[in-house]
Amino acid sequence: MIDGKFTAKERAYLSSLPAVKSVSASHIRYSDCFRVEVMCRYNAGESPSAIFREAGLDPKLIGYKRVERCIARWKQQERDERRKRKGA
Repeated sequence: MIDGKFTAKERAYLSSLPAVKSVSASHIRYSDCFRVEVMCRYNAGESPSAIFREAGLDPKLIGYKRVERCIARWKQQERDERRKRKGA
């Protein structure tokens, strides 16, 4: 990664992973299946970095902050979904 942007080689590698739906120079879009698996394992107490690493998404490559923000965003989405179900 150079200045927060993925190189063409890094994008090609990331695109080849089942956990990745799409990748651009600065963004990774993860598969829905991967997101569900990550949150199940995270809620069971596993380390986010370890989960991402096992999927080929080494935090050294994609950035620790990116992993941290994914977990925060997905946790918020889970909370929002629970609130919607409660209110319905």
